[in-house]
Amino acid sequence: MSDNQQIIDTSTALATSKAATYGGSVVGAASAWIGSIDLAFWASIIIGLSGFLMNWYYARQKNKRDEELHKKLMGEDSHDKQD
Repeated sequence: MSDNQQIIDTSTALATSKAATYGGSVVGAASAWIGSIDLAFWASIIIGLSGFLMNWYYARQKNKRDEELHKKLMGEDSHDKQD
């Protein structure tokens, strides 16, 4: 193995181990932080996210209905067929 190839392999291994070390420490710190927070906090987060997702879904459905109504009122369906 040439010296250049060995240097490249070593630097790649060091970069990978450095990233794995930082990633592991972040995951460890996050799991320690999550473990220290009580159940009421997580329940409120889940309820908040559920409400957001439900509102997003129904707003999307309303937008689709409004778009269809707009197309019917403006007569865009007939224009599309003529072109």
